[in-house]
Amino acid sequence: MAEAAARRSEGSGDPLAEELAGLLERGPFADALRAAITASGLSLDRVRDRLVRRGASLSVATLSSWQSGRRRPERPGSLLALRHLEAVLGLPGNGLRALLAPPRPRGRRTLADRMPSTRDVWATRPEAAGLLAPLLPYADDALRRLSLHDRVTVGPDGRARELRATLVLRAEEDGPDRLVLLSDWGDGRSAESPLTNLRNCRAGRVVRHPASGLTAVELVFERALRRNETVLIEYDSVRPGAPEGSVVSGDRSSRYFRGVVRAYVLEVRFHPGALPVRCRQLTTRIGEREPKAVRELEVSPSGAVLAVGLDFGPGKFGVSWHMAEGDAAPSE
Repeated sequence: MAEAAARRSEGSGDPLAEELAGLLERGPFADALRAAITASGLSLDRVRDRLVRRGASLSVATLSSWQSGRRRPERPGSLLALRHLEAVLGLPGNGLRALLAPPRPRGRRTLADRMPSTRDVWATRPEAAGLLAPLLPYADDALRRLSLHDRVTVGPDGRARELRATLVLRAEEDGPDRLVLLSDWGDGRSAESPLTNLRNCRAGRVVRHPASGLTAVELVFERALRRNETVLIEYDSVRPGAPEGSVVSGDRSSRYFRGVVRAYVLEVRFHPGALPVRCRQLTTRIGEREPKAVRELEVSPSGAVLAVGLDFGPGKFGVSWHMAEGDAAPSE
């Protein structure tokens, strides 16, 4: 966390730099911020001007209250500005953010207050919480999922091969400018570019768990959203190649929800030469270890099934399918 500050102070004999390195290790936040501003040699006015050039707006009064300890950044917009402030002051990423204690309770519960932790949502994948931890403070907590539409294509080997996703999100507060997603094909493989064909956003940081193939991807919007503003984003995801000629007896496609989504549509389209003999809609609520079958799904004449969740979450929603022996053709 304080590696950059420590490198500056190592062997320099500079008491200011040494004090800053120590404060970035142990805090408190206000003292570390005050030391960082002092070490930078910048006045609060100049710090504010550099933040403005980076597209972040903080008043001198707010900066003064943060470094005095009277107030601290809590809302998503303030946390986003804090990330830019770290860069302006030449600090390591998340160097100041990591010193913040949990937000103080407010009279009105925020969307984040009503959400379970990522550890609870991804209880069966404990590595997920660690991947998401450094990315979520600037993203998910103020975004409501209005609708999601996943279009999944299944190959002749019975495996889900491609995903086209359309998401409509609304900002509950000023400031959110990115979304964090987890990509997981369930077979331990991780693509070099997990999301492609992005619309209304660009790829930011990517964090991988090498043993599981689980990948956290940051999607950065074209600009920060204002409260009650909506954004539509789209992306594609392609499964890394499976062994040539291999077939499977079945597969599934699912999505985890930390909050409530108004409408989730999951469309699964099968290869005409490998239609399943059974499809089921599955849900897993918080606290449940195993999915529950909600209903059987009938494959349409065009070779697709459709599952819809209204006001679903938090939990996991998905579709599983089973291929009869001999029905799945060799992989293309």
